[in-house]
Amino acid sequence: MNTMNPVAYGLIVAVIGIAVVFVMLTILIAFVWALGKLMQKLVNRAEAKKAAAAAAAAPAPAPAPVVEAPVVEEAPAVDDAELIAVIAAAIAAFDNSGKNLVVRKVRRVSGWKDAARSEQIYHF
Repeated sequence: MNTMNPVAYGLIVAVIGIAVVFVMLTILIAFVWALGKLMQKLVNRAEAKKAAAAAAAAPAPAPAPVVEAPVVEEAPAVDDAELIAVIAAAIAAFDNSGKNLVVRKVRRVSGWKDAARSEQIYHF
């Protein structure tokens, strides 16, 4: 016959269960760490073999000629007047109030940011 208090028995079972979980997590962490070290050694060994093969196969390099740095010219600003007109027409067609529309500034925004925001706002 079991004369143990049910609450004490439950606590013992809970402590043993938690201990088993933490021991297994520790074993899993050690396994992943060891696997990472093993893979790093294999990658380093493969890179060393490639470097040795490349050094043995490559002849002595000839002196490189001196090359001047290319001059980078800035691209001229693109006139987006047609794009602004199209955007203004689309906004005017959407707004049926009959007011005069003046576009003061147009800036490009990412569609992904707006889609994420609307997904979060209109989710429910």
